[in-house]
Amino acid sequence: MVINLLELFNKTVKDYPHKAAVIDGDKEVSFSELSRNVNIIASHINEQVKGKNLPVAVFLPKSAEAVASDLGISKSANAFMNLDVKTPAQRIGNILELIKPSAVISDSKNIKLINDVIGSIPVILLDELDWSKSVDDEMLTHLADSQIDTDPFCIINTSGSTGTPKGVALCHLNFLDFLYRSLEAFSFTDNEIIGSLSPIVFDIYVFELCLMMANAAT
Repeated sequence: MVINLLELFNKTVKDYPHKAAVIDGDKEVSFSELSRNVNIIASHINEQVKGKNLPVAVFLPKSAEAVASDLGISKSANAFMNLDVKTPAQRIGNILELIKPSAVISDSKNIKLINDVIGSIPVILLDELDWSKSVDDEMLTHLADSQIDTDPFCIINTSGSTGTPKGVALCHLNFLDFLYRSLEAFSFTDNEIIGSLSPIVFDIYVFELCLMMANAAT
């Protein structure tokens, strides 16, 4: 019985290490490369965020780096919250004030857009990480295995039509149920190439992420 989405990802990495996990423009990232990046990000998050099931924001454009950040947050046993880099800074500030994430993952270019509203929230800049550092695989495995299906996987913000967007927490089970039903209905195989058309802040993007993690047919 699968109790969290990372179990599907770990199986896919083991079964298809050299297969393309993400194609981002002219960049192609294999499952083994993605897993390595995820582990490094998770390790840095664990150094910054002391706790479990806490929100961690991602302020990046839709990219391979955003995918690795989302999964790194999950592997650190926390919940990711993607933010739209095209959203006005004040609106981002309202979201940060409401959700109070334990950290924000971004890069040196994009973080400048929200410097005035980020306050004292710790920032992890991907372009300043030590990508050659060794990680504690045993610790990361323990964190991943500690999650159950009712733990939060991500936070999606509403449109904010009433003023300030509201954060909605979605758990691993929400996506596991949707994933298994979709696999049954559409008969996806591990040969599918699925285009990700949804904005990074939508729940459909997260479902596309889950399809990738499961390699569509795991």
